[in-house]
Amino acid sequence: MALELPALNLRAASIEVEGTRVGYAEAGEGREMLLVPGWSLPPRIYAQSVARLAARGFRVVLPEIYGSRARFDLSGGICTAAGLLSSFASRVFQGRSYHLVGHSLGGGFAICLAAQSPQEISRLVLVSSIGDPTWTDRGGRPSRLSRRPLQDWAGAFVADMAKTRERGRNVPRVIVESLGEMGRNPGRVLQCAMLARRADLRPELAKIAAAEIRSLAIWTRDDVVIPRESFLSLAEHLGASTLELPGSHGWIFTSSEEFANVVGDFLLD
Repeated sequence: MALELPALNLRAASIEVEGTRVGYAEAGEGREMLLVPGWSLPPRIYAQSVARLAARGFRVVLPEIYGSRARFDLSGGICTAAGLLSSFASRVFQGRSYHLVGHSLGGGFAICLAAQSPQEISRLVLVSSIGDPTWTDRGGRPSRLSRRPLQDWAGAFVADMAKTRERGRNVPRVIVESLGEMGRNPGRVLQCAMLARRADLRPELAKIAAAEIRSLAIWTRDDVVIPRESFLSLAEHLGASTLELPGSHGWIFTSSEEFANVVGDFLLD
């Protein structure tokens, strides 16, 4: 049954962190969870998935990282920005440990955060996450994602948006939000894209593995944004359990009930 957005009770708030006012959204009460949004997406896009997690007994917090009102400085790279994210989580959760979930580019922030503050992370879930540069080019040759042509990236996002729209009635708002953000702040959107393209977080993945944080990596079989070989290499470096499910890069939106069940079962096990 589809949840109506007005009934989702996604609350907006902000908090001062290291002299910076950080906005965020939250829902639910119970076990603490930080959900880091994907490329240029605002927290409200995750409302249905968050509502279902909240119904399972989680307090879910989503920071505003990318929008024109966001105060995260991305110029120093993902792991530098993750320092502010770590301080934000410590303030919001008042020093208590929390579950960490990252989607797409947000997975990169989650990886850096977990590597920097492993003692605060109970469990880690990465959904269609960046972080490993492994790629096989169109000629079947081993390569790196930083060498993937920009037109290939762009084509992958367009194709994935089409698949995402086919699978979810409420998903057109994701497309509207993404295009709207691109129109309002194209420079920051491009900056985020370059961060994702160049990300090589294998050292951070090794730190998380050494800290023995129980982790789950999820990939969907129609995802043309994150290649399967990148997903598998990321999971191997992380020492994570893996799940390959039907869906596209936007599975977290199109299958909010399945997402909440899979993630909730892992975190509550």
